[in-house]
Amino acid sequence: MPVEFVKTENHTVFLDPRADFASQTVNSEIRRDPLTGQLSRIFPFRKLTLHRHDWTPFVEESKQKFCPFCPAAMEKVTPKFTPDISPEGRIRVGDAVAIPNLNPYEKHAAVVIMSSKHYVPMEEIDGKLMVESFGAGLNYLRRVASADPEGARYASINWNYMPYAGGSLIHPHLQVLAGPEPCSYDRRLIDASAEFVKKHGRDYWTRLVETEKQTGERYLGRTGQAHWLAAYAPRHVGDMLGVIPGKRTIDDIADRDLEDLAAGFKKIIDYYDRSNIASFNAAIYFARREDEGFTAHARIVGRFTIFPLVGSDITHMQVMHDDPWTVILPEVLAGELKESF
Repeated sequence: MPVEFVKTENHTVFLDPRADFASQTVNSEIRRDPLTGQLSRIFPFRKLTLHRHDWTPFVEESKQKFCPFCPAAMEKVTPKFTPDISPEGRIRVGDAVAIPNLNPYEKHAAVVIMSSKHYVPMEEIDGKLMVESFGAGLNYLRRVASADPEGARYASINWNYMPYAGGSLIHPHLQVLAGPEPCSYDRRLIDASAEFVKKHGRDYWTRLVETEKQTGERYLGRTGQAHWLAAYAPRHVGDMLGVIPGKRTIDDIADRDLEDLAAGFKKIIDYYDRSNIASFNAAIYFARREDEGFTAHARIVGRFTIFPLVGSDITHMQVMHDDPWTVILPEVLAGELKESF
């Protein structure tokens, strides 16, 4: 029942102008995701040094503009759910509020306004904020699954924190999706998980956690029942997985599971903050009861811009080829994060 960690090490030779054109050999790696086989490229520079990004000018500018998620406007300008989804119009869990997405890109799409505060810096993102927000998203997913079982078969909870990660507003919010079919990457995970259990008689996710714990290279630790590890084949910089063994569907997730995920996210987000990674994308993936072998899990990746130029860290490798890349070895990240767990 192997989990195979496959990689190709490349050695590129050129004449280096920084050393009077002496011969220089630079190493890089191409890794394959142990479940899906997807390629991930790790570039030569092993440690990325990022400048501290000051969001203050952007935040102050955004405060001068109209924000539909701030309390003064939210009640008047944001849409409400139909009565079959929410008789009260919106779904509230603590300070978090789930509302319909005015620009849905799935049959069922909600936005969770995570806080009444317009801006929440990384160091202020805490467990309560995340648990309430994830809870509001999960509440919405369960309601649409009950109202439209066939149209809300596959679901995810997603987070774009700040503009580098594609966040369209400074005000913190989640994107919650449910539709009849999974997203492309989700489908790949679901199909590969089913194939693994069919071939080996045991689910991949449990085996992955056991293997990573044994080797110790990328295993970070636990927050409650959630196991955290640096992804072997990263989708992006600072790619971390949180696996909850035995859980698969939206109905399997209890409040304690949300607390466990939030506790792990908090440790990683604090690490991003210390490392000057100014944005991140995160997701919680779910499947159906019949999707044998799949395990509900979370994933979070850091996002940055290329200093001193103004630009994006997304390149043709991701957009045109769907080959993720990163610049920090997962084993280095795990070494830096383990003590936090």
